[in-house]
Amino acid sequence: MLHILWILIKFILIVLGILLGLALLGVLLLLFCPVRYQARAAKETDSFKEAEVEAKVTWLFHAIGARFSFHNGEGKLVITLCGVSLENIKGWLGKLKGNSRKRSDSRSPGSGQKKKKKSVRTKETPPKTAKPAVKDSVGEEQKPGAAEDEEIPRQIPENPIKIEKKVSQSEMSSAEDSWASDAKAETVQQENIPVQPTAQKKVEIVQLENTSNKSAESQTTEQSVPEQDENPDSASKPGLFARIREILSKIIRLPGNIWNKITSIIKGIIQKVRNIKKTISGITDKLGWWKAFLTNERTKAALSLVWKDAKGLIHHVLPTKVEGAVTFGCEDPSITGAALAILGMTFPFHKNRIQVTPLFDGENQLTGNVSLKGRIYGVMFIKAAIEIYFNKNIKYVINRWKHKED
Repeated sequence: MLHILWILIKFILIVLGILLGLALLGVLLLLFCPVRYQARAAKETDSFKEAEVEAKVTWLFHAIGARFSFHNGEGKLVITLCGVSLENIKGWLGKLKGNSRKRSDSRSPGSGQKKKKKSVRTKETPPKTAKPAVKDSVGEEQKPGAAEDEEIPRQIPENPIKIEKKVSQSEMSSAEDSWASDAKAETVQQENIPVQPTAQKKVEIVQLENTSNKSAESQTTEQSVPEQDENPDSASKPGLFARIREILSKIIRLPGNIWNKITSIIKGIIQKVRNIKKTISGITDKLGWWKAFLTNERTKAALSLVWKDAKGLIHHVLPTKVEGAVTFGCEDPSITGAALAILGMTFPFHKNRIQVTPLFDGENQLTGNVSLKGRIYGVMFIKAAIEIYFNKNIKYVINRWKHKED
């Protein structure tokens, strides 16, 4: 039993050791295996479409790489694994999948036949059953479709629109009396005399009552109007007194309103002046804090360390080998001289490895070729990050920046 447990522990330890070794190997490759790059550009004519540009980036001894090329106005990007492009790898994988499917189909021929039989059965449609013909009462045969078409409108109920009017109890009683008298008259009259419909009689009764109501309302309005017009002076006098009171109250309140407006304006001006003083005092306090922060020795030491590491990283990333020759010129000779001065400022980077030939003929021209190579180590970035993180001056600057409002 103990022997089996020891074998299991040994196996687990071996697996953990392999995993740790692979992780350590990956870290070492990231830190000490450089990323190499190279580029080349050439332009021999005046048009930029005919220019040629090629760039290449590789890592892990050219196991992983990427190439970019620009020719005849067209760009192309290719990613490679061990010198083989991803497009070729995808094509090989597609071919392998296709071969595996063909083999699986060839191994199971019966399944294909069954699928074909099922598809043939599904395609066959069942025969349509004919509906029996329907005979009319006369004896003629009719199609079932026509019979159904005839039955549909018969089943639809007719919904005639009926107009009803609401009548009060007095109206209904008067209407019933009139209907009774009409019934007696109908018995006396001859049969050829037309009878008036009941609905029309109802409408006439309602119209008569509406006219009677309107006449009563007009009489009440006529009675109320002269009552209002009898004493016009009594209605106009209170209105005049109210207007005079309003005018006098406005005149009395006018000086107070003017004084309130003047005092509010003065208070607003004073408040604005105070706000301006506060903003100026806040700006002066911030300027004083920034001055004390930047003039501090520890802050200066931290900034100098950051600048040193940044300058070292820039120098490390820049190409180690640069070669080329460039000929350029502009219509205005002053522009050519300014461009030449700017290129002179880049002397520390290329160290006069690029030959520049200016032309002062008054023509726009830019031709030449340039090639460069370089490498980048990951350990340089880790070194700079460790130096900045564990520096005491950097920690002091970060702490003071966090508590700057205090």
